Amino acid sequence: MRRLHVITPGVVHQQARQALRRSIDWKPFHQSVSVDHLLDLLLLMAASTASLFATVRRFFSFSHQTASLAVKANLPERQNIGWLTRGLVNALYDVAAFSRKDRQRSWMVAIDTHNVPYYGTPTPDVVGGPKKQGTKQFFCYATAVLLHKRRRYSIALEPVFPNTKPHEIVRVLLDQIMEKGLKIRGVTLDSAFDSGDTLLLLQERDLAYSVPLRRKGTGSNARNRCFEGRHGLVRWVEWTTDKTRCRVRTRTFLWKGHLKTMVFAFQGWSGDRARNVHEQANQSRRLYRRRFGIETSYRQKNQAQARTTSRDPIYRLLLEGIAYLLRQIWVMLTEILARQAHAPANAWIGGLTLQQLVDWLVHELTKLHPETQEITGKTAGNQTNGS
Repeated sequence: MRRLHVITPGVVHQQARQALRRSIDWKPFHQSVSVDHLLDLLLLMAASTASLFATVRRFFSFSHQTASLAVKANLPERQNIGWLTRGLVNALYDVAAFSRKDRQRSWMVAIDTHNVPYYGTPTPDVVGGPKKQGTKQFFCYATAVLLHKRRRYSIALEPVFPNTKPHEIVRVLLDQIMEKGLKIRGVTLDSAFDSGDTLLLLQERDLAYSVPLRRKGTGSNARNRCFEGRHGLVRWVEWTTDKTRCRVRTRTFLWKGHLKTMVFAFQGWSGDRARNVHEQANQSRRLYRRRFGIETSYRQKNQAQARTTSRDPIYRLLLEGIAYLLRQIWVMLTEILARQAHAPANAWIGGLTLQQLVDWLVHELTKLHPETQEITGKTAGNQTNGS
């Protein structure tokens, strides 16, 4: 664990710039835009939740067209989006700085997808979904987050494209985590991942899991019969997947609450972690309730999300990754504060909020790049820009 005795806006800026610099091999753009200016531009966009056009016009001497070309010159082609994804994931791990002890322990993880609303002309990279914030079109991203108090690090990130199956998303994220040397003991997923292929993948990797099941149709079938019976009922359920025709067998736990009935598919823990199947079932439900950590990460990420109307999935992935990177820095700094204060494991560290961190970052960046306090006739008119 690195030592930072005093956290200041300068420290936040230094950490953010170094982390972003390590994400990809940044190059200056001609003589107009240096690497430091490019990194500061992207960080200021994220911290102020503004677009490239608005940020450049207020704080930088070069034009927004030049800035847009500088960013695009550093990004890969569409077919090499995996290169950018790996760079952003590497930066997330560089910030977290997991120790050897961290890599020896087994972690509980939440996996989910996050939809970012899109209002433009449909593109092949946009996914559909229920109406949200006035649109049914989204750019979608899948992430994995550690379910550990004060260490809710984002440890996997992947863009999701149309027709991607749930088990394919889970496989990619688990592979990313494995490549980084972290051990996973259990996974909790939302009901959107309740496919038989997903459960078979988790069983194949011998992972504990908790996945709520959805009803399938209105008739009587193996899935719907899971919702019948007494509260707390644990039983085996079997069905065959529709396309691959593979046999799925899992235990389920019936939970009848005041407002809704839920069925959790689960695979328990061996050894002394669970004495019997009912204790395993209750552990699976408690694990699912802890998945709010990944929902919270999306709300926090939005506090450092630059705005754009661009159709370019590469550029959008970059902005998404920077938002997670700033959140990752905040998690790292609050972990340091907690350890240096010898705070109890369940204590909340409120000395540095995420909003305070992004405010500090804006303060530091605007000192380095003072706002242009003049409006000319050329820039005062109505303008639109896709960046």
